[in-house]
Amino acid sequence: LQPAVNGDRSALVRLVTADPSLRDREDQFGRTPLMYCVLADRLDCAETLLKAGASVNKADHSQRTALHLAAQKGNVRFLKLLLCNRADWLQKDLEDMTPLHLATRHPSPKPLALLLKHIGPGEVDTQDKNKQTALHWSAFYNRPEHVRLLIKHDSNIGIPDSEGKIPLHWAAHSQEHTATHTVRCILEAAPTESLLNWQDYEGRTPLHFAVADGNEAVVEVLTSYEGCSVTAYDNLFRTPLHWAALLGHARIVHLLLERNTSGTIPSDSQGATPLHYGAQSNYAETVGVFLSHPSVKDDPDLEGRTAFMWAAGKGSNEVIRTMLTLTPHIDINTSDKYGGTALHASALSGHVSTVRLLLERGAMVDSLDVMKHTPLFRACEMGHRDVILTLIRGGARVDLVDVDGHTALHWAALGGNAEVCQLLMENGISPNVQDQAGRTPLQCAAYGGYITCMGVLMENNADPNIQDKEGRTALHWSCNNGYLDAVKLLLSCGAFPNHMEHNEERYTPLDYALLREHSEVTQYMLEHGALSIAAIQDIAAASIQAVYKGYTVRKAFTDRKQLLMRHELLRKDAAKKREEEQRRREAEQQISLARTEKQRMLLARAEKEQLSLAETMKELSVCEREAGGGDKTAPKVEHTKRKEESKHRGKVTDTQTNAHTFLQSLNFPLFHSTQ
Repeated sequence: LQPAVNGDRSALVRLVTADPSLRDREDQFGRTPLMYCVLADRLDCAETLLKAGASVNKADHSQRTALHLAAQKGNVRFLKLLLCNRADWLQKDLEDMTPLHLATRHPSPKPLALLLKHIGPGEVDTQDKNKQTALHWSAFYNRPEHVRLLIKHDSNIGIPDSEGKIPLHWAAHSQEHTATHTVRCILEAAPTESLLNWQDYEGRTPLHFAVADGNEAVVEVLTSYEGCSVTAYDNLFRTPLHWAALLGHARIVHLLLERNTSGTIPSDSQGATPLHYGAQSNYAETVGVFLSHPSVKDDPDLEGRTAFMWAAGKGSNEVIRTMLTLTPHIDINTSDKYGGTALHASALSGHVSTVRLLLERGAMVDSLDVMKHTPLFRACEMGHRDVILTLIRGGARVDLVDVDGHTALHWAALGGNAEVCQLLMENGISPNVQDQAGRTPLQCAAYGGYITCMGVLMENNADPNIQDKEGRTALHWSCNNGYLDAVKLLLSCGAFPNHMEHNEERYTPLDYALLREHSEVTQYMLEHGALSIAAIQDIAAASIQAVYKGYTVRKAFTDRKQLLMRHELLRKDAAKKREEEQRRREAEQQISLARTEKQRMLLARAEKEQLSLAETMKELSVCEREAGGGDKTAPKVEHTKRKEESKHRGKVTDTQTNAHTFLQSLNFPLFHSTQ
């Protein structure tokens, strides 16, 4: 590589002859000896390498060939040599750029013209990774001759790149006055309205870019064409006139106003006009140009804010003076849809000089917005001490309250502005004043954990134990948000740790710390005697039980006694029922026994009668034997005997049958045994 760089042709020949592989050997960047010949402008060495068979299209690590390097350097001799050796001009590097793209960088058009001679039809618009053609790059580098050459070779002037920009965008996007030549070259090829007003993917036209760069010459060229729109919106609904006002290009503003054929001043998506943009940026000259034009008025935006209010909010004093001078009829106290005035806006932003200027010009110091906030409220909220002093010296009242009952001190405490709190209390506001919810400035400061502000308030006798309408104290808010330092400060200043809320939960400050899992705050509160609502309820329950213990015991004794009496009554009722049942059963048994006894008596009498009959028969029998009567009396006696027995037996049988039927009807158990 060294002979190629130094131009030592003889040494290069010896090396390549000895080792032919050296002709295409790469260094750490992937560059070959041929590439170094191009970089060092060693044409003879390059010819030697090519004759030795060096690869003309070999690429380095960035995929650039020797032809890329020659085109970038604008070396026409090398371009001719490489192209004659069949170098591929369509080969792309890592950025997809061809030698034609790189040739546009060189001021001379000769390298580009040489490459264009070797280009086939349709190849002139080859695009790189950003979809940009050689025409885009020529416009970007402000090369009007290159643009003419490319257009002459049928390059398309309407191809958008990856951002939606056509070559005219890049030509207009230049701060050089000579960019007008490039712009004219493109427009001469096709001066159409669509080309003039072509929007990229963000809605910006070539005129937007010319205005952004402050190139008045290009703006004049673009607007000189009839179809150029000076009111074209970008994607944020801003016109070139908005851009010119925002950047303070007074001459361009004047030019655009003169070229605005619509007769109306456009506004953006928020209703803001170019005058608003110029006013907020404190471009007094630009605002003067607007107000001097008959078509311009200070119309409000969608929020009802005029350009004068925008200027006050940004502290644009020069613009305010200009507007008051050029429009004497302007109402300095005009308000937006929320009731805010220019003085509200300047007080909120903390512009002391603007506040002073507005007060000098007659602004109402205590004007109220829809929330009944005065400019003093806005300044206190943001902690602008100097503005507050200026307003108070201008007659601002410090005792006013807004719709929620907040004072200026509440708003200062919410912002943690200790100096402002001290200033307000020195001017008569009580540190214990409460809003409609019962909250004090100390509670507002505790909510944000502003230690310094809390200290200042309590130094001025702010009471840390005041409860709001829900029962919360400053300690509740500090525990809820985990501000340990604020908790320590409140407890050291006598805050009671166990105030309970007035709602159903009855939470204490410790409950808030526990719910939010602030372990350090919880531990510190416990060490200083804090209790949760559960612990307080347990203590209250124990106290109540101790006070009413006798009543509880007596009531329990009475209840137990009544229960025992009910049990005794039930037992007696059950015993009485059992006794009645027993008597019934005994009565039934007695009836049953009486019936059984009657049966037995009947049976006994029947048996007795039977025995008596048997004895009678026996006696008769004995008498017969003793008498020894004849045959004639014997049959008669026997007949009489049989007749008596039959009669007696019939009587016994009837008695037994009647007894049996009676016992069967009673279903008496003894009947079965008797049977």
